Amino acid sequence: MHNLKVIIIGKDKIAYEGEAESLFVPTQTGIIEVLPMHMQLISALSSGEVIIKKENKETRFKVSGGVLEVRKKSNVIILADMVSE
Repeated sequence: MHNLKVIIIGKDKIAYEGEAESLFVPTQTGIIEVLPMHMQLISALSSGEVIIKKENKETRFKVSGGVLEVRKKSNVIILADMVSE
């Protein structure tokens, strides 16, 4: 199975860079789940938690504001105004 390639970037650092099986992201229209081969998408983030799932483990980041971009080949970029673990 393919994995997502995820990068989460805050104002002053890269908070996460790696693979994921799925990703939950808070957007202004609600929480969305991103899976491998997801359609391309650009969405504004809302405040909340990004949940990265990989190998039956979860990694969580608090985010506030920013942009989610899902690109071709399962590449996901999150540019957050604020990000913390």
